Amino acid sequence: MQVKIEFDGVFNMQVDDLATVRDLKNQIRQTLGLMQPRLLYNGFILEDNIILYSYQIPNNTFIIVQDMFSIVCWVSDTKDEVTLTAPYNLLVHRHNTFGDLKWLLHTGYDIDMSNRKFYLKVGSSNSNTPPFEPPDGFPLHCLKVEAGCAINVVEI
Repeated sequence: MQVKIEFDGVFNMQVDDLATVRDLKNQIRQTLGLMQPRLLYNGFILEDNIILYSYQIPNNTFIIVQDMFSIVCWVSDTKDEVTLTAPYNLLVHRHNTFGDLKWLLHTGYDIDMSNRKFYLKVGSSNSNTPPFEPPDGFPLHCLKVEAGCAINVVEI
C-alpha cells in the first residue's frame, strides 16, 4: 500500500497491507524524526493497534501527521483566601489554539475555564514585556510554545 504523508510537505511511503498504524508511525519516526506522531485520515485519529487496511484507506491517499508534544499548564485556584497552583499535562500539536487548551483543560481535568485566563510572559525573564492573554483562536506556534513549555492559568 502506498500512502502520502502530509507533514511540512508531502512524503510517499510504502507500507505492507497488514501493517498496523503503529508500524506506519515507526516508519514516520525513522524517516521524519518525529517523536510522537498522530495520524489522521478523513478527520479521524488512527489507533495504534488497528491494521491500516481495516480503515479502507485507498492507495496513494493522504494521511495527515501531527507531531504531538507535552506542555504543562499551571492552574491557580483560590479557596478561603489560599491560592494553590497545580500542574496539568496536555498533549498538543503546534496548530492547536489557546481555545483548544481551554477545551482540553475542561474536558480532561474538569477545570472551569469561564473564570480563568492564560497568563503568558514572552521574552527573557528580565524582559520588560508585560504578561498577556492570547485570543482563543491564536495558534501555539505563533508564540513559540514548544515541548516542555509551561503556561500559567489564573483566575479572573
